[in-house]
Order: sequence, then C-alpha cells, then structure tokens
Amino acid sequence: MFSRRPERTHRRRPAASKTLQVFTAAAGVDARSTDAAIWEKAPVAQVALQTAFPGHPSIVGTALNEQLTAQAVRAGNVLYVRLRWNDKTANTKVSDNNRFVDGVAVQFPVNGKASTVPFMGDPKAPVNVWHWRADGRTESLVAHGFGSATRLPFDGLKSAAARTDSGWAVVLTRTLKVKADEGASLLGKGSVPIAFAAWDGDNQERDGFKAVTMEWWQLRF
Repeated sequence: MFSRRPERTHRRRPAASKTLQVFTAAAGVDARSTDAAIWEKAPVAQVALQTAFPGHPSIVGTALNEQLTAQAVRAGNVLYVRLRWNDKTANTKVSDNNRFVDGVAVQFPVNGKASTVPFMGDPKAPVNVWHWRADGRTESLVAHGFGSATRLPFDGLKSAAARTDSGWAVVLTRTLKVKADEGASLLGKGSVPIAFAAWDGDNQERDGFKAVTMEWWQLRF
C-alpha cells in the first residue's frame, strides 16, 4: 500500500495566504497517485498548524505537527487534495500498548458557510470531514460538535498514501457533487471554506488531540 518516494521540489509560487487555489485540469486527468505528474502544476499552500483548541477531555499535551503543504486539482466532477507533512516515524497500527496511528484530514462546512464553527461544527451547522488514517481506513464523517463525528453511509471517498523521505504524502479523492446525506457538495462553488488537521501517532495523538488550523481557509476554484 505504501511506497517510499523522495520529496519533489516545487518551484511554483505558493498560494495566497489562507487560500488554497484549485488547479483546473482536463476532465479525465487522473491525480489519484501521490506522484501524478499533474501535481507539478498545482499551486502549493503552506498551512500552519497548532494544537487543537482544548475543548475536549482527550486534548492533552502538545501536538507535534506545525505545518503541512496542501494542493488541490479539479478534473471534471472530481476533486483531488494532496497533503504532505513531516513525520519521522510511520505509525500504521493500533496496539494494546498505547500506540496510535498517523492521520490527516480536511474539513468542509456542510452548508458551505464560513460562519460555521471550524472546531467540528455545531448542532445547527455540521461539518464534513475527509479523514485518512495510516492503518488503511479512509472515512467521510459528519460532525455536529466535539466528540460527535460519525461515519457517513458513503464509500465514494478514496485515498492513496506514500512514505516520503521526510514523512507522508496523501491524496484524498471525491466527486464534487454528492447527495445531501453523503457530505458537503462542492459543485458550483467559486470558493468554499476548508480546514486541515494532522495526527502524529508516535505522540499518542488521536481523536481531538491533533494539530489543526484554528480558522477556515478558502478552497478557491
């Protein structure tokens, strides 16, 4: 499932502050692989992370991840998001001796509004989370606040992952348009709020204990 590949040096100008600009490719272009050629053309955003707001009992200590790089490609009705971050140790299995897995996620407000609480939403304004875990699980979740994340009955979210010289590279893939009960529909949007999170299993990060963006970014098409 995982392969070790060297990081590539990207010379394109980074995306504007707190904006992830989507690169529009021809319909049918396949960006599912972490090293697909199209990623050389997509703008790179440097995303600063910090320990999640301590609004849940599981959030103790300091998260290790301070930054990830994000890119996005649209090809027809499909959105690809590539995330890369440093992680010295690959934690891919949960065990009985308090080991936890690495992970990464992006989050969208279901209603598409930046007024939605960026910390897992709230009862009136839920969020849709695309969550990759290094043990092979990829889940589309809905959350109505801290501790409320539940898996959606949807198998259209796909992922690909690779170990790099410095950590992980992950591509999350989903169609822009989905049914109302399948997550946030992104079709027809000029811009949509997006947030990011990462977990370092070696630091025993799990659930709400993670590194996050503390406010919405904008995914701009």
